[in-house]
Amino acid sequence: MKTLKLIYKEFLIRFYERLLINIANLLTVSPALKLSSVKIFILRLLRMKICSPCFIDKGFNCWSPQNIEIDKCCSFGHNNSFWAFNKITIGPYVQTAFGLTLIAGGHDTDTYAPIGKQKIILEGENWIGANVTIIGGVTIGRGAIIAAGAVVTENIPPYCIAGGVPAKVIKSRIPAESVVTPFGSYIPNVHKLKSSS
Repeated sequence: MKTLKLIYKEFLIRFYERLLINIANLLTVSPALKLSSVKIFILRLLRMKICSPCFIDKGFNCWSPQNIEIDKCCSFGHNNSFWAFNKITIGPYVQTAFGLTLIAGGHDTDTYAPIGKQKIILEGENWIGANVTIIGGVTIGRGAIIAAGAVVTENIPPYCIAGGVPAKVIKSRIPAESVVTPFGSYIPNVHKLKSSS
């Protein structure tokens, strides 16, 4: 009986999830078209928690979609990969370029045993450049920008620009009072906090 359960679990991961993700990628269309919500629906079938509106471009891949939470108004570029062995949480208004890799998991360097509690958090209002890798156990602060090609191995504070291998803070930043997304403009949180004080 235990063997049958393992075979069933492998079937779900190796065939069913892959099939649905491939179908979802075939249905990638502009976020302006209502058909784009079909991809979101398919990802929800895989138990991913994803708000609308969101846009995920072609070539998206993920493992353990049930460990992924994506807030509203996010836009992900081509060939993004989310390896959610632990939880991945993405806040609102995150935009990414081509080739983002999130790896929410790792291994002990002595025993090679899997390490728990390797979650990744993108707090929101982030821009992630092309071919960035973010390793488990990292929080990217609200409004932070990660430069193309960076490998993020440590927390990045809010409202800064970071880049390099490993990524380091280059400078702090103050976002415009209105930021453009594929879903329209929004007022960054830092400006909302100023106006309410």
